[in-house]
Amino acid sequence: MDPTRPPHPALSVLEGRSFLTLRDQSRETLEALIDLALQMKSGAVNQALLAGKTLGMLFTVPSTRTRISFQVAARQLGAHAEHLTPADLQMSNHETLQDTAAVMGRLLDGIVVRLYDLTQYGKGYRSLEEIGRYAAKPVINALDDREHPCQVLADILTLRERFGADYRQRTVVFSWAWAKRQKSPGVTHSMLAAAAILGMRLRMVFPPGFEPEEDYLRFAREQSERSGGSLELCHDLDTASAGADAIYAKSWKALSCTAEEDAALRAPLREAWRVSERHFERAAPGAVFMDCMPLIRGDEATAGVVDGPQSIRYDQAENRLHIQKAILASVLGSQP
Repeated sequence: MDPTRPPHPALSVLEGRSFLTLRDQSRETLEALIDLALQMKSGAVNQALLAGKTLGMLFTVPSTRTRISFQVAARQLGAHAEHLTPADLQMSNHETLQDTAAVMGRLLDGIVVRLYDLTQYGKGYRSLEEIGRYAAKPVINALDDREHPCQVLADILTLRERFGADYRQRTVVFSWAWAKRQKSPGVTHSMLAAAAILGMRLRMVFPPGFEPEEDYLRFAREQSERSGGSLELCHDLDTASAGADAIYAKSWKALSCTAEEDAALRAPLREAWRVSERHFERAAPGAVFMDCMPLIRGDEATAGVVDGPQSIRYDQAENRLHIQKAILASVLGSQP
C-alpha cells in the first residue's frame, strides 16, 4: 500500500470491537469489509498490518476451512495465531470459561472462537459473549450455534466476483439439503442477515420442520424492506430453483426437535432435498452451485453438481482467507 495514500476506510470500521453477529453491522460496514477483502486479494493493500499481534484460536469442534484460513490470514498479516482446543487447556479439568477467558485476555490481542453444542441451542453464542466479556478483548465468531458471519461474507465476496457489482439483483436460492448428521444453522442465519442488510434477492427453501429461527426471519424481513432487497420463503426445491442465479445447498438441524426427532424428520427427505442436475435445468443460464463444505456427494447434492463446471465451492473456500484478513485487520489493526 502506498504510504502517501490514506488507509482503506474498512481498516477502522470495527475499531477493536468483537465480531459475533452480522445483525450488529451496517450495510456500509459489510460493503467496506468486502471491498477491503478484494483489495487484499489483489495485493493492493499492505499485508503486514498486524505485525507483533498474537491471536488465540479456541476451537471446541473440528474445523478445516475456518481453522486453516484464519491461521494463514494471521500469518500473512504479520501476526501469530495459536490454535487451542479444550484438551490443550485446563478446560479439560473443568476450569471455568470465565477464568479461561480472563487469562486469555491478559495474554492475547484477540480471540477467534468456534464453540457450540447442538443439544443446547443458543448456548454457544452466549458463551462467545461471555468470553468477550471476561477477556475484554475482541472475539471473532468462527461458528457458533446461531451464526457463521465469516463464512457468509466470503460467500457474498464470491458472488460479487462472479456476478459483478450488480450481484444484489441476482436471485440466490439458499436451500436446506439432506445430510445424515445434524449441523449448525449458523450459515443459514448469517445469510438471512447479510442478504437483507445488503439488499440482496434471497429465496430460502426448506422442508416443514426445518424453519430458521423466527428472530432471524423477522430481522431479515424488516431489513429487506429498508434495503430494497427481497426475501421469499418456499417449501419446494423444484419450484424455488426456477430462474435461480445461484443455488446454495446447506443442511441444518431442526431447531425445535431433539436429535432423535430430527433424525426421524429428515430420514425420508433425501431424494427431494438433494440438489441435482434437474434443479439447474430450471435455473437461469450460467447459474452457479454453492456449498460451504464439508459435504458428502450424493447427500446434499449429486456428484455431477458438486464437481461440475457450475460449482464455485472452492472459490468460496479460498475467499475465506481474504475476508478473514479484512476482518482481522479491521478489528485488530488499530489497536495498540
